[in-house]
Amino acid sequence: MFIIINTFFERKMEISGLSIGGKKVRVEMNWNAMMTFCEEKGIDDLSKLGEDGNVTPRDLLTIMYSAIKEGERMEGRKFELTKEGLSEIVRPSDITSFLKIYKEQCGGGDDVTGKVGVSKKKNVFQRLISRG
Repeated sequence: MFIIINTFFERKMEISGLSIGGKKVRVEMNWNAMMTFCEEKGIDDLSKLGEDGNVTPRDLLTIMYSAIKEGERMEGRKFELTKEGLSEIVRPSDITSFLKIYKEQCGGGDDVTGKVGVSKKKNVFQRLISRG
């Protein structure tokens, strides 16, 4: 975990990272990463996210790849690996670490409906948070 001072917001920001293939990379699950995921999946209607109720291993890889690519862009670095290259070196423990970061950055644990006991079908991002 890295700490930086963001002078624009005048507060400390935690920068999350992973060690992938012996190299430290930044992970940033922001709107750019989500848009990249949607583009890769051919999703142009946000209400369709996770409509079928499944998160496939390929979905998880695409989300992870998008977040790493965005994090590295924000650091001024280019992430050179392809998705297939990333999947060759990523281990189950890396996925677990990524899901923890994902949950932190996406506000896991917050009730998105604001209601207790209400069950709604979760989209792909919410399902990943609940599994993390």
